[in-house]
Formats: sequence, structure tokens, C-alpha cells
Amino acid sequence: MKRRKILIVDDEKEIREVSQNLLERAGYQVDVCENGEEALQLLDKGADYQLVLTDFDMPGINGLELIREIEKKYPRCKTLLMSGTPFGNNIDTIHYLLKPFNFAELISMIEEQLSSP
Repeated sequence: MKRRKILIVDDEKEIREVSQNLLERAGYQVDVCENGEEALQLLDKGADYQLVLTDFDMPGINGLELIREIEKKYPRCKTLLMSGTPFGNNIDTIHYLLKPFNFAELISMIEEQLSSP
């Protein structure tokens, strides 16, 4: 079975490294970027990710803007937003994970996203 590819986008190096390590141990193929611009460049160059896991609060393109751009240009790519602040009901079309989260929560949300049509 082909390993599913995930792109982690977060401006915090520690978050990128810990998340990458955990997801690779869970069997995913994982790449990392430190900002939305870098993520869009990878996607524009033809990188094929099944899911992009992005932080909300980043300099430049924030996570919500990145997700909106991915939805427009790469509709087959699933997205999951990480945030330290709850959003309430104002972004009900976005799937997000509230920080701090545990590993089981992260895997569950990723699997839910990847299995949805």
C-alpha cells in the first residue's frame, strides 16, 4: 500500500519536528514547511499531498488563507488547521484541531479527513 503524504506547515520548528516524527512513526510520508508561501510553492511545483496540516497563526499567509488557496487550486488535497485559539462557529467549513492536542487526537482527525469524500 502506498504511504499517504502529509505536509506540515508551522513556523515553530519544534512543532514541525515533533509532528513529523510522530506521523512518520505512524506510517505517513511527511514533509515540512515553515510558512504558507513555501507550502504553496511546493504544491505549485507538483508536490502531491493527500493532506496539509497547517498552523493558523503564521507570518505572511496565515493558515486559514493557505487552506482557502489550497481549496481553490488543489481541491483533492484535504486540509486540517491547528490553532491555539478556538474559532467558534464562524469557520464551520474548516476542520481544525485545538492546541495543545494529543497524538491520538491528531491521528484521528487526519484519518477522518483522509477517509472523507
